[in-house]
Amino acid sequence: MGGKMLVLVGLVLCLAPVDALTAFPPKFQVGKLNGDLVVKCNTSEQQVTWTQNGEREPMAELVAEGQTLTIIGLDLPAAGNYSCWAGTVLLDTTYVVVSGTRKEGMNVSCQAVSYRGSFHCSWTGPHSAVFRTRLTHSSDGSLGKWVPAASHQGQFSANFTDPTFCPFAEELRPLQLQLEGLSDNSYLNFSTQFFIHDIVRPDPPQNLTVQRRGQQLHLAWAPPASWPLPKSYFALLYRLQYEFPNGTQVDKYVESAEETRLQERARRVRISCQDPYANSAWSPWSAWQDVGAARQHWLRAR
Repeated sequence: MGGKMLVLVGLVLCLAPVDALTAFPPKFQVGKLNGDLVVKCNTSEQQVTWTQNGEREPMAELVAEGQTLTIIGLDLPAAGNYSCWAGTVLLDTTYVVVSGTRKEGMNVSCQAVSYRGSFHCSWTGPHSAVFRTRLTHSSDGSLGKWVPAASHQGQFSANFTDPTFCPFAEELRPLQLQLEGLSDNSYLNFSTQFFIHDIVRPDPPQNLTVQRRGQQLHLAWAPPASWPLPKSYFALLYRLQYEFPNGTQVDKYVESAEETRLQERARRVRISCQDPYANSAWSPWSAWQDVGAARQHWLRAR
């Protein structure tokens, strides 16, 4: 099972049907349904005009005064992009959303392939949504920069690196991850926290070789290229799985070593690994290695 599943709950806020977002708006405000909301134009101009979703006759009751616009009785048709202008010059834009009361659960999966402070998170959401994320250090409350999430047909993901992470030090406080999402009909804001050692899932071991020496199989491999060094500190537990001609599969475990011998007449072999001290998830399996090819090589060598 890959990564630690993080169950999160966020507040969903409804928006009016507007043009689909292609990027997270740099400026937005959340208002209560049927409440008043004041939008401010970030400009030195004293007199400005306003548009809603590009229309100069918005579907809302508005009171404009100087650099501010008050939306009276905010409802769904009143949501969207509010832009202030000086003649034909665009000065500022604010994306307005309407808060709701419905709550919705989401699953976010985060995974690190090693103890280098980098990890990857993924989640699902509305196809029309845009998301941004950032890290918070619970030790001092410092905030990282917002990172835009990649998206593909309702699947979202983001990569992170904690520059303060030290693989040789004990993790005393968890990392906090904050996500914000906007779509044409919802706003989500949720966060969770976790330790890197809880989400580690190594890459598969590499360079698995199989040699038949008489009636024995000699297997050798190397740790994942992404796994940190030294090996004496970052040990791995390996799980070899070999399959007999009748389809029966047997597992063998090897800790802190990169070779072993088998007496059994296996047909093919594969390998995965795990951090034994953090009880992390097992890595994906390597590709199957055909033992028959090793036998043919041994016969030719004779």
